[in-house]
Amino acid sequence: MKKIPLRSLFVWFCVSLIPFGLAACATQGIMDKHPMHSFSFDTRHDSPDAEVLDYQYGSSRQFGTHPEQERVAMGQVFPVHNISGAMPRGEFLYVKWRIKNRMKPWEYIGTYEDKVDLRNRLPADITGLRVHFVIKGAQLYVYLISPPDGHPLPAGPVREYSSQKQVQIYPDQPK
Repeated sequence: MKKIPLRSLFVWFCVSLIPFGLAACATQGIMDKHPMHSFSFDTRHDSPDAEVLDYQYGSSRQFGTHPEQERVAMGQVFPVHNISGAMPRGEFLYVKWRIKNRMKPWEYIGTYEDKVDLRNRLPADITGLRVHFVIKGAQLYVYLISPPDGHPLPAGPVREYSSQKQVQIYPDQPK
């Protein structure tokens, strides 16, 4: 077996670290520019009578906050979506959905869409928060969900995050 000189091993090691360093720099730039937060929905649990036909959280088309337009054009439905990470704060939330007839699941009651302006509904700092929507018939509900803090809370309307603080940010609640 041929012995590899220590200097060659050192050079190989240093060269192999370059891609990791570049990735770390790129990731840091995204994290500095965009807050770490989440966007999600789950019609399987929250809205079993609804089928999401299209959605978009914010205007960015790079962060997985919308479906591929080819899938939308083919008429696919989207039962669940969950993304977390450094991404732009959404200026709006657009959702298009249809409601199934419970008695005849192959029939639909109606198709609806809503576009919610989030600019004045989200706090300035959304780091660690989750924007989650629920559909109830013709009405879209948007919640801001805080990370768990260990304190017991009454169950909220979003089942998966029932032990976390949930604040309805749309539609407006009566004062």
